[in-house]
This record gives sequence, structure tokens and C-alpha cells, in this order.
Amino acid sequence: MMNYSRAKQLFFGLVLLSSLLMVVGGVAAQEEPGDVVPTECTFEGYDLGLTTLTGEALGFECGYVVVPERHANPDGPTIRIPYAIRRATSNDARPDPLVVAQGGPGGDAFKIFTLLVSSSSLAVDRDVIIFNQRGTPYAEPELTCPEMDDVLAEMLAASNEEGTRIYNEALAACHARLLAEGIDLSAYNSLENAADIPVLVRALGYDEYNFYGVSYGTLLGLHLMRNHPEGLRAVVLDSVVAPEINFISASGASEDRVLREIFLACESDPDCRQEYPNLEERFFALFRRLNENPVYLTITDPETGDDYRAFFDGEGFRALTFQLLYSPGMNAVLPKMVADLEKGDTRYVQLMWPLLVFDQNIAEGMYYSVICAEDADVDPGAVPLDALYPEIAESIGEDLQGFVNSCNLWPVEPLDPSVDDPVISDIPTLLFSGRFDPVTPPAFAESVAAGLSHATNLVDPAAAHGGVFFSPCSTSIVAAFLDDPTTPPDASCFLDLAPLTFVPPDAIFVPLLAGVNNLNVQTLTFFAVAGFSLLISLSAFFIWPIVYIVRAFRKGQPSRSPGDRRVRLLSRLVALAFGGLAFVFVVGLASFIVYALAVDQSLLMAMSLPPSAASILWIPIVLLALTVGLVIAATVLWLRAGSGSKAGKVYYTVIALAAVGFIIALATQGLLLPPL
Repeated sequence: MMNYSRAKQLFFGLVLLSSLLMVVGGVAAQEEPGDVVPTECTFEGYDLGLTTLTGEALGFECGYVVVPERHANPDGPTIRIPYAIRRATSNDARPDPLVVAQGGPGGDAFKIFTLLVSSSSLAVDRDVIIFNQRGTPYAEPELTCPEMDDVLAEMLAASNEEGTRIYNEALAACHARLLAEGIDLSAYNSLENAADIPVLVRALGYDEYNFYGVSYGTLLGLHLMRNHPEGLRAVVLDSVVAPEINFISASGASEDRVLREIFLACESDPDCRQEYPNLEERFFALFRRLNENPVYLTITDPETGDDYRAFFDGEGFRALTFQLLYSPGMNAVLPKMVADLEKGDTRYVQLMWPLLVFDQNIAEGMYYSVICAEDADVDPGAVPLDALYPEIAESIGEDLQGFVNSCNLWPVEPLDPSVDDPVISDIPTLLFSGRFDPVTPPAFAESVAAGLSHATNLVDPAAAHGGVFFSPCSTSIVAAFLDDPTTPPDASCFLDLAPLTFVPPDAIFVPLLAGVNNLNVQTLTFFAVAGFSLLISLSAFFIWPIVYIVRAFRKGQPSRSPGDRRVRLLSRLVALAFGGLAFVFVVGLASFIVYALAVDQSLLMAMSLPPSAASILWIPIVLLALTVGLVIAATVLWLRAGSGSKAGKVYYTVIALAAVGFIIALATQGLLLPPL
């Protein structure tokens, strides 16, 4: 579930820059509801630089299921819902699949769950069906808004008031275009959305099934439990949206709560309390300072390399913080982000902000069609704000009014007020919340669980938003629950979780970690160039001793002048020193990266290495000096006729060029200069 903040600010995290090809209108007349149309897996795979993991490579079978646009009119227009099935790998597979629903609303389930499911133990014993909801990416029609992409550069550079105006104009234009294309936007709501799921399951040949929903997907699951319980064996709700609580109205309280949780966690931790004293006051002082003195930052689209000028003030800081707190481990990074921004160090913001701006897959039209039909009954003046931080109270009032204004630009039929009634059900249900969830707090799950007679309600003490598939502990709990939904699962593994460790202020920012995390082309190129250059440099440790031994056995060493011998000795010492130090650097850097990947996820989220890595990160400046020495030595060797054979000089020149390549590779990743 995406929290609504001021249009320009919050939707930095929602706008999809690279819109997919929209397919609009009804499907072919010969297709009937319940028809299955197998296809290749058309969703984008995972780019690993040298190869791409396609849907088929991940073991999925794909296609579309045809459903009515309006389920009350089964003979009317139809639409297509895309699915991807990963068959169970066990020889003793269960007959009831797990159906996976993404949040948003309007989110792309294929974007993340195809990778998570393919490596999950949950896909061993039963089929897993991932589907994209009506109106979302790859569905037909797809309610994306390229109009917003077209004005993205303007919105980024504009002040708040101007950015909101630009955003609203694009939103209205998108709504008008979709209506002109004949799309019934009022048919894209949670009730129609939930009604698609039984049609999908039956069409794919299953009688009984389990459901997993995250964020908005939990609201979808609750509508499913209330209106379509037939065949629904068990339900897992991850980061719960309660129908009886308007999450828009509660967004300020949710934001306030998560910040207080983080400040409390820091104050309760001796190291954090010492390293980040008065974090609460400093956070809001930074917010006020940025509002009084906004700055312009340059952010880069990681896919195209294009630079954008972006306006960054206190509201932008708040909105960015809120969106980042969805991610696991970000709660441990926030204090360092505040400390860095206090010093004017915006590198982390400039690295993370584009990941929200340019790499979101969301159908904005679906988002507004759902939210404005179900939650537009917001009265900003009636929302209690007195208990909130004053800065949040002031901002959230503007946010709520902005939401109302947006829904006025996106008119759809409101759902019956009964959709807001608590769900009463006896279907076995497992509910998960994260202590550090910024938008769906544990109180939402508590409210929902009150109406479920067979509910197990758990709070992950370390999780943020949507953490089940990211936590081996939570995944094991889900697996046990699906095996026997009638027995509350053992959740004692939560007690074994490592305590929260905050990123220290002297952690060393290393942008390379962003590439390591997603294996982009630039990072793979860096490793290829650096690795090849290192191999050439290290070859001297083997080739020169071999040449020396061969010459000793054949005819002895050639006679050279003392000057030539000194040049040869010094040049080789420089080359060996470079190769040895480069090897130490690569091994040391790799060790710290593995530590961040495997041991301390908060460091990875901070794109940082521990302070102890400083000694390793000083090596490149020495390597730069040695590279200069190598180039000079290679030049001198060529100028002195008696300093060696032509083949030897060529080989040394290759070593020098390899060193230059190694240094250039380090420079491209910001590793050449020592940590300050």
C-alpha cells in the first residue's frame, strides 16, 4: 500500500519512467470468461549484465486468463489477467497452490516475486501462481500514465506548488485519455479485482488454493475471504491493510509512529545513543533547515545515464525517508543519513533517490481507480493531528487535501460503504506485521485479527514493510502454516533474530555496493576489467621466475651494465608491488562486501562498508602512485637498449597498461580516492 503524500513528493517513489506498451480495450470477441491463453513469459527478466533471467529460465509457465470487466455482467466486455505459474519441484506436491498478490494498488507482482518465489522453499511442495491484477503492468488493458513520465523532469526540478500543478495536469490528462479509449475506470476496484482470483484459479485447474497478499494485496485477500471464500484453504496477510481503517487518514499517524519507533530504538541502544545523540531533535531540525534552504541535486537515471536536476527540501527529505523506510534495514540507516545530510553530504540521497524515481513499476491509473473508489471519503479537517509531531501534522494536512484534490481529478464510482466493514471469517489466517513498517502498523493487523476466529497474528521485531519473503524465519513460519493451517505455527525463530545494529557514522560510503546488489552492466564491466588487469599483473609472479630459471639452465643470465641492472630491478619491484597490493585490495574489498551481503544487511542498505575497511580503501592511492611508476619504468626500459629483450619490454608494457586499466576501473566506481 503506497502512502499518499503531496503529489509531487510522494510519487517520486511511484512514477514509472519506462512505461511498457499499453494494450487497451476489450480482448477478442471469441474469448470467454475463464478462457486460458498460454503465452511466452513476456514480463521483463532480471538483467545480470552478461545474461538475462527470463521467466522460462526461472521455471515459470505464463499466459492470460480472460475475466469479465464487470463480474455482474459476465456477457459484457472482457479483459485479460496475466499469470506465471512455477510448478512444485517435489515428487509429492500438494494439490493446493499458493496464489501471490502484489501491493500498490497497481504494482507489478512479476517484477519482484518471480525472483523471490523461484528461490523460495515455498515453491518446493506446491505450485505458486503469481498474477498481475487487472489494470496493472502486462494486463490488458494496462492503466499506466505515460503523461506523468513526460513531465517527470519538470516535476523533479519544480518547487512543491509548481510540481503539484504539473502533476495534477498530467493526472487529469491520463484520466481523459483512458476514458477516450473506452476503458471503464470504475470497473478497476478492489471488489472486481478480488472477484478475478477465483476465476483465475478455476481456469488454471485448481479446486482449492492458498492466498498470500502483501500490503494492498492483503486488502484484496480480505475482500476475497468475505465475498469469495469457496475453495480458499488458508490465507497469509503480510503488512496488513484493514478495511475498517482508512489508511489515507491514518497515514500521518503511521508515519509518526515509525519515526518514534526508530528514535526509541536508537535511544535504547548504547552505541546509537552515543553516536547519534538527540536524533529526534536533529531529524526535525534538518527537516526545517531544508525547508528554509532547499537545494538542487543532480540525480542520474541508472538505466539511461541521463542526469536530472531535482529540487530537494524538507518535504522532499521527509517523503524520501518515508519511502525508503519501506525497505528492510533502512531503519538502521536513517541516523547515518541524517548525520550525512547535516554535513551537506548528499551522496547517499543522490544514489537512492533515483531507485525510487526511475525504477518503479506501477499503473498509476489502477492506483487512483482503486483508492478513489474505496478511500476517497477523507475529510482532512476531521483527521486528529494533535498527537503527531508538529512538522508531520502540518505536512500531512496538506497531503490529505492533495489526495482529495487528486481524486476530484480522477472521478470513479465509489464503492458501497459496506466494503469498510470488518471482515468476519473462520478461514485459517496468518498475519504478519513489521515493527518498523511506515504505512501498515501492527495495529492494523490487530484490528483485522479481531474478526478472524482462526487467526495467528505475528509481529516481526526487525521487519519493515512486506518482509515475509525477505526473512528466512518468516518464510519457515509460512511453510509450517501452509502444511497445517489448523495448528498455530511455531514463531520462536523471532526470538533468535540478531538485535538491531545501527550503521555507525564512520561507515564508509561505497557506491559500488549498489551495483553489487543488482549486478548491473556497469558493475560487471568493472569486475571484468579489474579482474583481467589483476591477472595480468599477478602473472609477473610466475613468468619472471620461470624465465629466470630457464635462462639459468640454458646459457646463464645476459651481461648488463650496473645501470641497466638497477633499472630492471626497480621496474620489477614496482610491478610486483603493484600486483601484490592490488591482490590484497581485491581480496580485502571482496571480504568486506561478502560481510555486508551475508552478515550486516543494514550496511548493504547504507551502501557502506564498516569503518575497519578504511585500511583497505587507502590502498588505491598507493596503487595510483605505483601505476605512475610503472608507466615511467616502461618508458625507461624502452629508452635503454641494454635493459632487456624486446619481448620482455613488451610484456612489461602490457603490465603497465593493465595497471592503468585497473586504476581507471577503480576510478569509475569512486574507489580511487581514500575515505575521508
